[in-house]
Amino acid sequence: MIQAFLLRRWWLFRRRIFSTLTFVVVLPILIHLALTVGIGNIIMETIAKFSYQKWLYPGLVLIVNTVMIIPIIYRDFFDLRVNSRTLITLSLTPLSKIQLVGFLLLTALVEATIFSMVAMTIFLYLMDLSLSMLDLLYIIVAMNLFGLIVSNGLITLSLLTDRINTFFIVTFILFLFIIFSSELLFEFEFYPLRISAVLKNLPTSMISNWCRGLIFNGYFDWTFFLTPLGIGLVWTTINAVLLKRTLRQ
Repeated sequence: MIQAFLLRRWWLFRRRIFSTLTFVVVLPILIHLALTVGIGNIIMETIAKFSYQKWLYPGLVLIVNTVMIIPIIYRDFFDLRVNSRTLITLSLTPLSKIQLVGFLLLTALVEATIFSMVAMTIFLYLMDLSLSMLDLLYIIVAMNLFGLIVSNGLITLSLLTDRINTFFIVTFILFLFIIFSSELLFEFEFYPLRISAVLKNLPTSMISNWCRGLIFNGYFDWTFFLTPLGIGLVWTTINAVLLKRTLRQ
């Protein structure tokens, strides 16, 4: 059954292949020019004396991945429910609601990961970085874990509102919150102590810390890995229940 959902992704991609590829290539270049060049000239090293460019790299990849996920989730859980009502048709299949949400979520992560890997390559070239294949694998795993949390948040939002303006305004606010609360661009040492103490407990912050801990220290923090994973899986189940109630209405 998952093959049918993957084929659907491929069919949708083929319909907008030129615009999608242009966006996938241009986005990391713009982010590099807007963030890396400017911030990199101000901050050269992290508090722990690591290269800031190398420390920043996973954060930039996670930002790109988040941007890639937004239109995918919007299309699958908002547009197909509110406008074309295709989601209602999909819900009539023998699939359970948890399977439907799970398959749509899984294929969304696959699509976003493929696009984000293009951005990873572009960032490596523009930032003149050298990372091992193992480090890149860690980032890809973190990317999917991060995407699991972000996607579930967007799915919840998509199912709770029927107004497109509300969806995009809240999404924009959430996007900014994720960027500045997940230690993607700046270390928490630059934040007030009380604020950083709270932000460190967010699942998105745990993922970025888990990834950098592996890259720079070779330490696998099981708490920072399993906690976001557990939250993501439970959230997926909650969204399945929410989808069932929303479609009943």
